[in-house]
Amino acid sequence: MPSNPSGEVHRTDVLVIGCGGAGCRAAIEAKELGVDVTLVCKGRLGASGCTPHSASEWMAYGVALGIGDPRDSPEEHFKDIVHTGAYVCDQVLARIIAYEAVDRFYDLVKWGVNFLKDERGRWLQVMSDGATYPRACGTGADTGKRIMQALKRRIEELNITVFEDVMIVDLLEHHGVVYGALGIHVGSLEPMIFLAKSTIVATGGIGQLFMHNVYPQGMTGDGYAMALRAGAKLVNMEFMQIGPCVINPVKFDIGGILWRLGPKLYNKDQEEFLRRYLPSGITVEKVYKLKSVTFPFTTRNPSGLIDVACFTEICEGRGTPDNCIYFDLTHVPPNEIEEKAAIPFKFFLEHEIDIRKQPLKIAPAVQHMNGGILINERAETSLIGLYAAGEVAGGQHGADRPGGNSLTDCQVFGARAGRYAAERAKKIAIGSEWREITERVLASINGMAKLKGPHRISDLKEKLRKLMWYNVTVIRSKNSLIMALDTLHRYRKYANSEIYVDEEDLLSALELRNMVEVAFAIITSALTREESRGGHYRIDRPFRDDTKWVRMVVVQKKGDDLVTSFLMPRMPYLRPRSRRIPVFPST
Repeated sequence: MPSNPSGEVHRTDVLVIGCGGAGCRAAIEAKELGVDVTLVCKGRLGASGCTPHSASEWMAYGVALGIGDPRDSPEEHFKDIVHTGAYVCDQVLARIIAYEAVDRFYDLVKWGVNFLKDERGRWLQVMSDGATYPRACGTGADTGKRIMQALKRRIEELNITVFEDVMIVDLLEHHGVVYGALGIHVGSLEPMIFLAKSTIVATGGIGQLFMHNVYPQGMTGDGYAMALRAGAKLVNMEFMQIGPCVINPVKFDIGGILWRLGPKLYNKDQEEFLRRYLPSGITVEKVYKLKSVTFPFTTRNPSGLIDVACFTEICEGRGTPDNCIYFDLTHVPPNEIEEKAAIPFKFFLEHEIDIRKQPLKIAPAVQHMNGGILINERAETSLIGLYAAGEVAGGQHGADRPGGNSLTDCQVFGARAGRYAAERAKKIAIGSEWREITERVLASINGMAKLKGPHRISDLKEKLRKLMWYNVTVIRSKNSLIMALDTLHRYRKYANSEIYVDEEDLLSALELRNMVEVAFAIITSALTREESRGGHYRIDRPFRDDTKWVRMVVVQKKGDDLVTSFLMPRMPYLRPRSRRIPVFPST
């Protein structure tokens, strides 16, 4: 329990919550505009969030430079975002990402990110998921890490104030206006009050809500949950990226060349099972080829049948003891692996895994949220004084997301959030409304710290992760979602009043509360959307229905209740044909 009930007060012009790619970019932009900026990290600067931890054979920043193919342009990039997102994104926001990606790319170059070049000295661009032309730039498997190193250097050059190891618990909101946030130091458990003229949430995703995920520790949906509790609107929460990934002993997305090498997929009984899940006329070779350019699970083409097959094998008890499937390349000539799959081969070898001699264990894993806190083109949320950027923000992407757009989105809307938050901070003063709100938040924290119920937090987290992975990832149905929702109501009761909280468990208890809050938003949204679209596969609604469902599901707290509404996406440029499309179409 915090020993200082009042909390230490820090005043700033712009408060940035989260120090991944989006948060750091926002802080840099605001500071360069001449305002005081405070950056708060749940972990350590440069090592927190998804940006420095994600790994794949080509970690990409998507930008239409026209080098990989002269036909590419920001307009083509924009079209790909809309088509891949199945039209349920805000086209104004999507267009901003595509057109501003170029300038933000050159910011990173200026700050020292050494993107790879081809033999002619031009930026190397490769194909990525959902792209018509090659536009993925990177440094290899560690692009996110290199970007974070550059952003950290720039933050240090600008002498931005950084608070590390602080978990923000709640926003300080009064009558729809946000005045900052209250956090707890993860070591001392002392409360810390941050008063701000503008507040930016850039806390990343919610991967730790699922049994299989490729997120680092600490990604427990804190930003979504605190925004919900403050009254902000969330959008598109039913849409997430799930893809075949190595889970242990390292986390790595399986895509591209590894599928083109022709792996064997088999279960714990050494049975190759994929053919059993493929309809007549769809071959293993075809789905492998499609999977090589469509990493995330999707209903847009038959590549998604691989994820359905792996998921079903695991759910029906034919997975490995750790609920995975074997991905085997040992039949491929070693020199072919070394030459054609050099980046993943070396990555795994560095982690004492030789894919020439031993199979990998993979599973459909949650990799990215496509929805989040609803924003506009200024990165403003539905609350005054609150901005959002990066994965925690929503509206800029739809049902699926082109590969490379996550890093791009972080830089584009990170910069926009920083810019507009700084402009607002120059015009206003902080009132005194924050005092009453702070007392309420502190009382809630202290009440949770005193809980001595029968349920262990770690046990509840594990049960929640399994509940969400088995019922709310690859295959969904009305029955599975209702069952999950009913169970979640029980978990919410436990999390709020029946857990046992030692002093060292307080932060974990707060994380559990956030995970439950966001789980409600995801399940409610998935139940509301009665069709299949992108990565949202309702097995009881096996079609995409553009006659009824080209609209976005919005969730918002009203008192203790979560209510849903619909928002028509802004579509000034492109419109879909009004039709019904079956899932996994072969053409």
